[in-house]
Amino acid sequence: MNNYDSIPRRMGNYWLETRLGSGYSGSIFRAYNVFTGDYVALKVQDVNHECPTNRYEEFIYPLLQGADGMPKLWASGVHGKWHYLVISLLGTSLENIYRSIGKKVMDLRSVCAIAIQVIMRLQTMHNREVLHRDIQLGNCVIGLPPNETMIYMIDFGFSKRYIDPYTRRHIPDSKVKRDFLGNYWFTSIGVHCKGKVPSRRDDLEAAALMFIHLLMPGGLPWTRNGVPKTDEHHRRIKRAKEATRPEDLCRGMPSEFEEFLRYCRRLKFADRPDYEQWIEEFRELARENEFTDIERFIWPPPPQQMKPPPVRPAAPRPTVTPAEMENVLHDLAKLQLHNRPILADQTNVLPAQANKQAEGSNKKAADVIDLCNTSDEGTAPDPPKNMPPRTPVRVKKATRLEKLKSSVSDATDNGMLSTVVAEFSTFLKETGSKTLTREGFAFLDALYKQLADPSVFVHPMRTRSTTEQASTENQPAHVKLDVVARLRKEVGTAQSNRMLAKLVADFGAVTNKSSTRTITKDGFAFLDGLSGRLKALHE
Repeated sequence: MNNYDSIPRRMGNYWLETRLGSGYSGSIFRAYNVFTGDYVALKVQDVNHECPTNRYEEFIYPLLQGADGMPKLWASGVHGKWHYLVISLLGTSLENIYRSIGKKVMDLRSVCAIAIQVIMRLQTMHNREVLHRDIQLGNCVIGLPPNETMIYMIDFGFSKRYIDPYTRRHIPDSKVKRDFLGNYWFTSIGVHCKGKVPSRRDDLEAAALMFIHLLMPGGLPWTRNGVPKTDEHHRRIKRAKEATRPEDLCRGMPSEFEEFLRYCRRLKFADRPDYEQWIEEFRELARENEFTDIERFIWPPPPQQMKPPPVRPAAPRPTVTPAEMENVLHDLAKLQLHNRPILADQTNVLPAQANKQAEGSNKKAADVIDLCNTSDEGTAPDPPKNMPPRTPVRVKKATRLEKLKSSVSDATDNGMLSTVVAEFSTFLKETGSKTLTREGFAFLDALYKQLADPSVFVHPMRTRSTTEQASTENQPAHVKLDVVARLRKEVGTAQSNRMLAKLVADFGAVTNKSSTRTITKDGFAFLDGLSGRLKALHE
């Protein structure tokens, strides 16, 4: 603050000690109550400041009192030309923690804990009809003992009520472009780049970008050149933010972060976000990685117990039928290798000039290479007709899926189908790749056929040729997520096999049209729900 020396050392019942920080609108000090000795944080601002954020915060704080993760307002007032707020003294910010590790990638456990707590804080604020509108690492701080594992939201100078206190209606949207309000790094695209009115969705989108920032090497790409100092630099930041796709931002991260960002961007202006769903999603992500005590933010992060990788049983060798073995032995018996030159013998190599002449005069003959001669007359034998096929690379996964497909075709009731679908879902979860292959789509084809009408011929779900794939655009990922989430809900209420068949067809179609053909968490939930519904219909 420019007039730092003119700030009195005492304001009301509080004595100012160390200045903790300062910015455009004011300064914050560590202070103590002269009567009780309790330490607090004291924010000071000139009463005539052009952006009176202290006044705004003084109005917002009473709406948030008593909630977890919200600082307490102890006192406020005016002392001479200074307006002050006395609030809870807290610890360091996530921004300082991020800087302390050299802006490197933060560990997943810490980010999951941050995500859970920040979403909880936003839920609290939104339930009390308040938007934060300035989500950033610097405004998320950890408490002091005994609350050192709790994350607090601070700095409500830009906050606003989104429910009109008189009409009890949501604030209206507007197409009139507004001046930028927020921070350059995490403010949503709608507010930052398009000048839209902020609402609950924008607080969550800013939080999603903040989580991704912590997991991305070097942070979000538009943050790497510092705060913009010119309008052109600011325009470049906005263009970069708009142009970057969620799948590019989240490459190499758990899918929950990309899905959360897409979810926030799909919300409409007045929609209430499903906070509980995403809190549970990040809890589940923590459980999958065997993180414990995830409700608490622990820094430095606790060392994780190193576990040996799970030992998988050896895959059974592919079975060979007696007929195939007989063919192999028969063809091996035909081979005569005693007259064939050894690899180190170069006497059978023609000079380069002779090779060129041979190529010019015998182009057609060069198309066929005779590896061995088993005929006395020197004529090549006919190729064997019953040679076993070459073993494919995906033999384990493909063979298993083929067996499951056969089990579907052989099923005689819904109970058997339920068991096979459960085995299909479990097998895909256990494999390293969750991509649905040709054999996986064949399984869905067979399942659809059994559910709809065993006598009806079904066209394969995965029928696009290479040419069609080049000319047909893949569906955006958010379309797939929406459809699969709907299927996940509807499968539990299906009343007949034909309704289930329709859901299976929709699931296969949307998976086939997606760019990666991967099965998401909602996809596995759909398969598990399908198995459960088949079992219920059987009973």
